[in-house]
This record gives sequence, structure tokens and C-alpha cells, in this order.
Amino acid sequence: MPEKTAKHEITPHTSPDALLAAAREAAGHAYAPYSGWHVGAAAAFADGTGGIHRGANVENGSYGLTLCAERAAIVAAANAGLRKLERLALTCRDASGRLVPGIVPCGACLQVIAEFGTPDTEIVIDGGGSFRLADFLPRPFGTGVTVPRQGR
Repeated sequence: MPEKTAKHEITPHTSPDALLAAAREAAGHAYAPYSGWHVGAAAAFADGTGGIHRGANVENGSYGLTLCAERAAIVAAANAGLRKLERLALTCRDASGRLVPGIVPCGACLQVIAEFGTPDTEIVIDGGGSFRLADFLPRPFGTGVTVPRQGR
């Protein structure tokens, strides 16, 4: 029987373990000629059909143009019409192939997670544990913060 959350059932397909496995697979597709760090992400959306959307980091010689794995996975899902991010798994291996359990999403990724998720969106880090978005980003930009409320 699937586990229940406040939002919907966690199926074996979207469980943290399944998402971590998908993130590990995605990391194998990373383009990381500069850092050597292979990062993979996998996202599950509440408004989807149970599919997992994957992403890997794609580095660029102009570092600011690098695309992080988390954003790649979320953009893939958004391009499929999904909008309600429920859980995201993240893994990273350094240039020598060692797991980096201390990795956390960067500020840009956290803001994109906030755009499609909620403060309770789960972020599962390979070897590091499970967190909520609010653990990393308690006050994201959004309506009422950077976008004035109507009537102001």
C-alpha cells in the first residue's frame, strides 16, 4: 500500500528511493568539463501522471550560463505542462567519482523550486538526507515580495 502525504500518495515510482535512482542515472549524462562534478536531479510533480523528470548539469565556459541539474529537471517537467513540484532528488559525484553528500541546491535552483513547489516540497539529497524547501529558503521571492500585491 502506498505511503500517504498531505498532498497525495507516494507511489513506488515517485518514492525518494526511485527518485534517487533516477537522479543517479541522470548524473551520468552531465556535461562537466570544467568542474568534473556530475550532478543529477529527478523531480516528481503532483499534477503529472507519475512520471519522473530528470536533469543533469550542463556546464559552460562562462560559468554563469551553466545549467544546474535541478533546474534542468524542473524545466523538462514545465515543458511537459506540469506545475506542482512535490519532490526533488539530487545526487553529485566529484571528479574522482566520490559521492558528495553535502551538496545543496544553489540559490537560483531554490528559487525555481519555490516557483513550482511549496515550502513543504521535499528535497532528497543522496547521502545527505531529506529536507523541505523551507529548510533552505524560508523566504523566497514571489507575489507580495518582489511582485506588488494588487491595489498597492
